[in-house]
Amino acid sequence: MKPKEFVESTWLDYSDVTSNCVLMDLNAYIKFQFLNHVTKEVMAEKLYDHFRMVELMNKCDFNKLIKSYFKCLNEILESQIETSKQKTRAQKYYEKAVSISKSKEVNFQDLIDYTRIMMCLYMAVTKNHSKLISDFDLSKECLDMDTILTFIRRETVPAIGINKRKPRFDFHNSYSMDSCILLILTLLLYKLMDGE
Repeated sequence: MKPKEFVESTWLDYSDVTSNCVLMDLNAYIKFQFLNHVTKEVMAEKLYDHFRMVELMNKCDFNKLIKSYFKCLNEILESQIETSKQKTRAQKYYEKAVSISKSKEVNFQDLIDYTRIMMCLYMAVTKNHSKLISDFDLSKECLDMDTILTFIRRETVPAIGINKRKPRFDFHNSYSMDSCILLILTLLLYKLMDGE
C-alpha cells in the first residue's frame, strides 16, 4: 500500500472532512495555521506530504508504517484477551485480526477489518476497566472515537526499575512512528465512523 492510496481511501473518501472536530483532531499531528481555509484537497496533500516525511525520517516505506501500526495494536491488546482451551469469542476475533496483520500483502479493506475488530475489542477493554475480556460488541456503533483516542494515548509500557511504567507513545516528534501510528488510527476511525 502506498501513502497516496491510504489518503485517497480515508481522507478523500470521508464525507465531512472540513468539520472543525476532524481538523482539530488532525492538527494534533499536522500543524496548519488556519482551520477555516482548509479544503479537502489541501489537507489530502498535507497528509500525503506528512506520510512521505515520516517515511524519510524513519527510513522505511509506508508498508513498514502499517506493520508498525499492527504490531503496536497487537501488543496493546494481547494481554487483555481471556484465553482458554475452548476459544472465547474475543480470542477468536483477536486471532483473526492478528492473522490479517501478519499477511504479506495488506489491502485497504484488510486494514479496515483489522481496525474494526481491534478497536471494538479495545472498547470492550476500556468498558471493562482493563480487565480480561471474553466477549465484545463488533458493531461500529459501539466505537467511541474520543474514548479510544483518550485511552490509547494513556497506554504505558514497562520501564527500567521495579513497578515503573512509561508512556507507550512519544508525541515530541510529529514525524515519529508513534505519532504516525496514532494518525493512521485516527484516519481509520473516521473512515469507520463514516461508513464503508
